[in-house]
Amino acid sequence: MEQIGIDRHINKDVIKGILSDTFKGCKIHYFDQGNTWEIEDAKQLDDYSICFSLIKNESEFPIMIEIAGTPDKNALERGQYLAKIISDKLNCKTITDYKEPHESLYCPSDSVIFDKGHSYFADDSNTIWADGEGDEVKIVKEIFLVNYKFDDKANLINGSS
Repeated sequence: MEQIGIDRHINKDVIKGILSDTFKGCKIHYFDQGNTWEIEDAKQLDDYSICFSLIKNESEFPIMIEIAGTPDKNALERGQYLAKIISDKLNCKTITDYKEPHESLYCPSDSVIFDKGHSYFADDSNTIWADGEGDEVKIVKEIFLVNYKFDDKANLINGSS
């Protein structure tokens, strides 16, 4: 599962369009976790279905995009890949989990923020974004990220890191 924060309120159709363009081999469904708990077009769910939700957050990232149904492997890398795409396409700031490339472990408070074509290492410990209380996410430094690539079924393309 991937979780991506976005610095504005967004229409579900915009996110559905981005996910559909990015993972053309998958069916994209909206899962309404806030009201009905229903999955849009649930009868069409199959092994290549991806569901996403838009969840309110009281932080500087008022919407969290939660994505389920993607392969378990490479979820952090996929989150970074999608957060960058969303930031670039919508000209907005996004946040997601971060770990150093080729490291097996990651620290839960490590995040990456994408903004205006740049990426920043950030600390989300004791923040409203991550913990529901505290301060805003702290940018630590600008970083240059590995450019991951994923196929149309949301699998990491080997050698893309």
